[in-house]
Parts: sequence; C-alpha cells; structure tokens
Amino acid sequence: MQLHYMFRPVISDQHTAARAYFLSVLGMLFIESMLRAPAYLLVLWKKGNITPRGPRRRWLPSVWLHSLLTRPSPVPFLTDHHAASICRCLVFVALNILFGWNRIRYSTDFQIYGWLTIANAGLALLLPTRTNLFCVVARIPASILLPYHRWAGIAAVTHASLHFGLTAQNYIRTNQFDVVLENTRIRVGIMAWMALAIIFLTSVRIVRRRAFELFYYVHFLFLVFVAGGLYHAAYASEFLLPGLCLWVIDRVWRFCYRFRNATVRSVTHHAGDLVKLEVEGVRAISPAQMAWIQLPGVSRAQWHPFTIASAPEEETATFAIRGLGRYTKKVQQQLESCQNNTPKVRVDGPYGVGRLQWPQYPVVAVVAGGIGITPAISIASHMIRRAANSGSRTGAGPWHVYLLWTLSESRHAAWFEQELKALTALASRPDVPVTLDISIHITGQRKTVEECETGEDRAKYNGPGEISQGRPDLTAWLGRIARERAPGLDMALSVCGPQSLKNAARTAAARASSRDGLVYVEEEVFEV
Repeated sequence: MQLHYMFRPVISDQHTAARAYFLSVLGMLFIESMLRAPAYLLVLWKKGNITPRGPRRRWLPSVWLHSLLTRPSPVPFLTDHHAASICRCLVFVALNILFGWNRIRYSTDFQIYGWLTIANAGLALLLPTRTNLFCVVARIPASILLPYHRWAGIAAVTHASLHFGLTAQNYIRTNQFDVVLENTRIRVGIMAWMALAIIFLTSVRIVRRRAFELFYYVHFLFLVFVAGGLYHAAYASEFLLPGLCLWVIDRVWRFCYRFRNATVRSVTHHAGDLVKLEVEGVRAISPAQMAWIQLPGVSRAQWHPFTIASAPEEETATFAIRGLGRYTKKVQQQLESCQNNTPKVRVDGPYGVGRLQWPQYPVVAVVAGGIGITPAISIASHMIRRAANSGSRTGAGPWHVYLLWTLSESRHAAWFEQELKALTALASRPDVPVTLDISIHITGQRKTVEECETGEDRAKYNGPGEISQGRPDLTAWLGRIARERAPGLDMALSVCGPQSLKNAARTAAARASSRDGLVYVEEEVFEV
C-alpha cells in the first residue's frame, strides 16, 4: 500500500499536470526576466543617460553564491557549460521527473507522457525564433533561451518515445496493435513522433556544425509535428498555437527585413583570410548584436550569421568575415572577384539582446580570442562613444575600459588597427570621461618579449596597446584591475573565443569577485 502511494502522480489529472509543468517552465523564464528587467527599465526611464554604479559593500554569502554561479562547469563532459547553466538544467529535469512521475501500471497512465510531449514541444516552439518575444520584451539573451529550447526538444523526444513505446507494447501484448493502427488519430500520432525523431537526429552537434543546411531545413518538419499533435491530442492547441503564432510573426518580420536597402560601402581585405564589410542601411540597436547575411553571388538560399562589430552609435554596420568554413571561404572568393564592383548583399537583422547594460558598470573588461574580437570591439566602441556623447553632464563617468585580445599571429592585430586607433584617440580627449587600456597577446609564435616589442611583431601592427608573447594570465589581469585600478567597483566582463578562454575568464572572474565588487560575466555565444 505504501509502495502504491509512492508512485502516485503529483497531479492526478494529466491535462492539468501538463499545464502545471508548462507554467512552471514559463515561471523559470519569468525569473530570468526579472533578474534583468530592473536594469533595462532604468535605461528606458533615463532615456539611455545612465550613470555608472558607485562603490558598494557586498554581503559575504552573496559573494560566495555569485562566485559559485560564475565558475565554469567542474564536470568533464559538460565543459562548455557553467554552474548557472547546470543549475537551470537540473531544475528543468527535476520538473520533468516531478510531473512525469507515474506508476506506469495501466494504459491510461501512459498518456501523461503524451501530454508532456505536447507541453515541451510548445515550450520549444516559443524560444528559438530570432524576433523572439522573450528576447525583445523579457530581455532574455539567446545564450539562455537556446539551451532551454534544446532541453525542451530533448524532453519532448524522450516523453514522446515513452508514450509511443509503452502504448505500443501494451497493444502488442493484448493483440490489439493491428486494430489500433486502423485508427487515423493513432497513425497521425506516429507520424508526428517520427517527425520529432528526425528533427532530433539532425540536431546533434556534429550534424549542426558540419551540415547546417540539413539541420536547418529538416527543422521545418516541426510543422508536420504541430499538425499531427493538433489532430492527435484534443487540447494540444493551448500548448502549440502560441509558439506557432510567434513563429509566423517572426517569419513576416524577417521577410520585411530582407527587402531593406542595404548597400556595401567598402570591402577591406586583411592577412589571415579576413575581409571586412561596411554596410549602409543597417545599424546595431545594442552592442554585440548578430545579423544574417546573404550574398546572392554566392548562394540565394544560404544565410550565415555574423556579429556586428560596430557600435549602436555608428550609422553603418561592420562585419568581419574570416574564411574558416566552406561558406565563408566562398564569400571571400566572391568578394575578391568583385574587385572595384560593389557586391550585392541582403541583411536579416540585427537580432539579440545583451545580459548586461554596459554603461551601468564603471569598469568594463572585454576578452577576445581571434575573430572573437568583433563583439569586443562593438562593446568597447559603444562605451567610449557613449562617454563622448555624455559630454560634461553631471554624474557622467568616469568609465574604464580594458581590452585583452589573444591572437595566434601578430599580423592579425591589423584586422582592427584603425578602429583601435580611433577609439584610443577619442578616449584620450580630456572632455571624454573614459580610459582605454589595450593588451594584445601573441600565442602562436615563439619569440621573446623584447623581440615582440622592438622587432617584427611591432612592425606588423602599428596600433595602440601593449603586445606580449604567450598566453595571458587572466586571473592576474582581472585581479590587478579589481584591486589596483578599480577598488570597490563592480565590473562587467565580456568574453568571446574558444571554450578554454571562456572557462579561464569565468574562473578569473569568480576569483576577482569580493565584498568590494563583483565581476559579472557575459559570454558571447555564437550559436544558431
């Protein structure tokens, strides 16, 4: 009797249990929004004229919690996650187990997994669109929404497989399977499950990275799943239609975006297989946003995402494209063949919101690895131009911006030499309340520091900043900023680069956080 009680579901009515689960995950997203809404509302209230936070003393337990959630994952096979992401995932899994808890005794018990399939599919539909309600209104960045989308998709496949497998096993055992298959609703449900399974199989990382077009176009099978789910389940519409409506709105918005008059103003080629496009008719709304670019000369079907390297204060959008994959290499070849002719380009974007409101922090540090400099340049440029526009306004600044860039070759520093020169000149003006510190580390050449300072490396790069040989010690770098240059002030840290660099930056940020000031980390995640 006690064992029977243990396996009783939390909510006996399965439709109500699915509703409770659906609302619980939305509640998690609401909490994510509430953590960021006050800062964004303050920016709106002050019309962007915000002043940096002053020194404050932190409660010691809050420092410990902040450091714990900032650190990278200690789990070997979850190295591309961090503590906060793992906590979110554990809560999400716990909710699925809680509402899916069942005795699995009678055929009616299997229906709970069907309901949880529909609920998770509805959640997955709400989150991946580019013009996303949760991004635009709730201010939740894509780096948080995309993991929720993947978790919901995995949960939907898991529950759907349980629902189908247990139900089919029961009908086979009772010799009813052939009769049941004559029911159109059952056949449509199996079709929906197969569509979901195919989407899942083409969404694994190796397919997503090496055959993006296959991953992208197979995802349209979600329409088959939605149609099948609506026919198979009586009340599926309340879970599936909200996400479907948002998807339709997103497609209309993106369709309008693509017919703007975007004109290439300049094309600049650099050593290291990098080309920079300056595009008129497009501008960022906030720093480090992403846009999708199509060059009809390369393909009329392929769109590729790139980070906008320019700041919102600039009238044009700058894209840095490095030939690392098949598509980007084709783009470079096309741009080289254009020579003096202006290439045609279509731009879908910008998209994305940041986790942090950068001007609220008196100290901003940006860490970049290789081509990851694009969001760093955007953020640094935004901060310096915002400081320049603040003029002599009371309470404006001072801000301190620190940029650390790691490169495999010194010649790659010329990619953004002109931009760094312009930012340094602007920051050095006495009427601009900002300081700029630039550190460049060359990791791929075995030379002494003296050779880097006086020899060939410095000759290749004539911009500002201190050039060093070898990998940077991020813990020492952030610690020096926190202790010596910005005592008692909170710091915002942006990091974009390989996972090892992100993990090192997170570890350094956790160690640099103290009662006198916390380091808030935002990873620039290049995910699609």
